[in-house]
Amino acid sequence: MPSEAFYFLLIRVLPSTPPANMAYIILVLISASFISQTFATFQQTALYRNQKRRVFFGNFKPDLNHQLSVTKITSSLVGNSFDCTLNCISEPTCHSFNMVANPDADGLYLCELLDVDKYRAAENDLQPNAAFHHFSPRSSCQLGLIGIHCERKGKSCSEIKTHSPQATSGSYVIDPDGEGGYEPFTVVCDMTDKNAVGVTVVGHDSEARTRVHGFESAGTYVRYVHYLRAGISSIPQLTGLLDFSTHCEQFIKYECYGSVLLRNGNPRGWWVSRDLIAMSYWGGATPADSYKCACGVTSSCTNPNYGCNCDKNDLVWREDSGLLTEKSDLPVLQLKFGDTGGSSEVGYHTLGKLKCYGIA
Repeated sequence: MPSEAFYFLLIRVLPSTPPANMAYIILVLISASFISQTFATFQQTALYRNQKRRVFFGNFKPDLNHQLSVTKITSSLVGNSFDCTLNCISEPTCHSFNMVANPDADGLYLCELLDVDKYRAAENDLQPNAAFHHFSPRSSCQLGLIGIHCERKGKSCSEIKTHSPQATSGSYVIDPDGEGGYEPFTVVCDMTDKNAVGVTVVGHDSEARTRVHGFESAGTYVRYVHYLRAGISSIPQLTGLLDFSTHCEQFIKYECYGSVLLRNGNPRGWWVSRDLIAMSYWGGATPADSYKCACGVTSSCTNPNYGCNCDKNDLVWREDSGLLTEKSDLPVLQLKFGDTGGSSEVGYHTLGKLKCYGIA
């Protein structure tokens, strides 16, 4: 079963069989204009039928392990997805189809032709179903717009990519909580990362490697993180993106020289969640890994008695870094550090962009 867009082109030019030389002349005469026009239409149209000239083609994208629960035009048994595609584009009222994921005892697949595609069906009609794969043409909406009548902005880059597989990386306006909620805002969409699922990227003013020195008491160095995309005025706007996405992440790193980080329950540095709570875990760990960094999770810290490399607190440059992936804690709003008051104590912090992908 294919995992990317399935293309099929069927061209039937001659309604009968003329003499061989006549067929050759006709094909030469029409090829320059007709085939050129057909190819241009194929590039711009998801599903096209020209009954007069008997030209049909479809550009279908599968939603694996999903079924569109709408009116069925007809059902039949076919040998593969190619046959099911052919049945759909040959039927004037077919706009999409469901096909079972696994063949029956005779090696045949149930093919259900449908009178609507997923973009024009009701919002909840496309449902998870391990027994089926659904195929709809790609959306014909202008890039970034979604819906039956292309009436709304995409809620994330993943939703935009799902509806418009041809979408390329760049800036898009998204509206994670939909019309009537918080204002839409601009993000960067990376349409190639994470297997080209469509990654929403939001930058901020604290991405540069930044020196920390002269702050001895725990958490007395404070860096406020401001997210900088056009239209963002409040954290709830980003919360909508996090809630809509399946996965979100943010890279965090602390480089230390004689500077402690989490220190087994006596932290000198930490990050602050979107709910303004001081977090007791670092990148590469989870909320269940209290006072641990990535090395503490893998039991590979420089000093096995501590949960972070920096907690060894020696005069050697060390590092603790990794991804924060707990959606309910992101994005990072503040970075706080201490234990850099001595002349030989120093640290550097780095915080990556917020990245979200998938559709929850």
